[in-house]
Amino acid sequence: MKAIVAISTSAGPEILTVNVDHYDPFAVLAVRGTTIQLTRDECRQVADALRAASLREPYEAAPDLRDG
Repeated sequence: MKAIVAISTSAGPEILTVNVDHYDPFAVLAVRGTTIQLTRDECRQVADALRAASLREPYEAAPDLRDG
């Protein structure tokens, strides 16, 4: 099994890609051309961090803390 995901935004095409081969112990993560190899445990940690970031309140709903 091989999985490849590429994410494009208004900032540009394929700003983030993830490439995983079923028998390879590493996943290859590329962010704007910088490539790193992650272990499966590191992949889980990154996924948890991204999931937490996606579940936070939108910026507009956050309280304004500037006025002390």
